[in-house]
Amino acid sequence: MRRAQGFTLLELLVAVAVFAVVATMAYGGLRVVVDAKSRLDEQAREWRALQIAVYAIERDLRQAVPRAIREDYGDPRPALQGGEDRAEWSRLDLSVDGSGVGASLGRVRYYLADGELWQERELVLDRAPRESARRRRLLEGVESLEFRYWAAADAIGRDWPPARGDLPLDSLPRGVEFRLRGERFGEVSRLVELPEPPP
Repeated sequence: MRRAQGFTLLELLVAVAVFAVVATMAYGGLRVVVDAKSRLDEQAREWRALQIAVYAIERDLRQAVPRAIREDYGDPRPALQGGEDRAEWSRLDLSVDGSGVGASLGRVRYYLADGELWQERELVLDRAPRESARRRRLLEGVESLEFRYWAAADAIGRDWPPARGDLPLDSLPRGVEFRLRGERFGEVSRLVELPEPPP
């Protein structure tokens, strides 16, 4: 009499138990890898946003122009006006299209609101009362934003124009330092030399 071929119930239960243990271990390892990748992706997004914000401020400062403006109702404003936690200035905006390189003057503003760094751009310098700026949130999780203004190597102030008030409205500082602080990225500081006006 030939013996029947196959697995016993006990062998099947052991095989299922071993497979379950191996699958659980594999899933745990895969979960660790997926969680690590998602954390790395989140950190990469945060660093990319920080780089874009720092680059935007640096670029706009390098394109500052000594051109005072008139605000909504004709009151004069300096070419660059800033305090310790906000600043705005006139800038040269270069654009490239099918017809070549174009240049226009505009106004840019940076400030902190509810832990977020904001940029506002105005496409004209001398505004009409109903014109509005284009707002863009650059960075979240910002604890502080500081500007300092370098009139000379040994003259650093937290306001521009300086309080003494004897500078013309179209004057610019020699340089502007800005600092961003955040819980996730620490402190980032840049000192940008502003372009000198033509003689």
